[in-house]
Formats: sequence, C-alpha cells, structure tokens
Amino acid sequence: MKNLMKKLSISSLLVYAFAASATLATESPTDGWGYQNPPDNVETDIEQAIMNVTNYILGFIAIIATLVIIYGGVRYLTAGGNEDSVAEAKKIIASGVIGMVIAGLAYAMVIVVSTIIL
Repeated sequence: MKNLMKKLSISSLLVYAFAASATLATESPTDGWGYQNPPDNVETDIEQAIMNVTNYILGFIAIIATLVIIYGGVRYLTAGGNEDSVAEAKKIIASGVIGMVIAGLAYAMVIVVSTIIL
C-alpha cells in the first residue's frame, strides 16, 4: 500500500511539473504596446457571438421540453387507467411538444433575422 501511494504521489508530481512547464513555456502574443491579442481561434464576429448565445439558450429550452415530454410519458404510464390522470399526462406531453415547436421556430427566426440584418 505504501509503495502504491509513493508511486501515485511521484506520478502526480511529475504530471504537475509537466503541466506547469508547458504553461510557462507558452507565450501569449502581444502587440507593440504590450496588450495581449486574442488567440487565432477566438471568434470576434458579432454574428458568431449572437449565434453562439442563441444556440446555448435554444439547446437549454430543447432539453427542458424533452424532459417535460418524458415526465408526461411517465405520468401517462403510471396513470393506471384513471381518466383524470391520463388527461393531465396528455396535457403535459402536448405542452412539451408545443415547447419544442416554439424552440424550433425561434431558432429559424434567429437564422432568418441574422442573415437579413447581418
């Protein structure tokens, strides 16, 4: 057990030393005044930034709508033939589907507006 702990601590120190040396070895590009320039792979375009934010928000909405549909399906399966529970589960599923449709239409609208304006 002591031998294993010794090997783990030595290997973790080696990994830390390697990571620290790699971090110190990299130089960030600067302009003539000493300010750091953004890396080459960073998008500074406003259209791309808007699309990134839109994709994150609509992805979150789609996940929530999917979870609502799954919840409605579970409620439908566990209704046990009770008409009120079945009707409530159908309303929940319909709400989830409507949420998915609205998220899809919002995404399409953002694409259309961004291509027209930008």
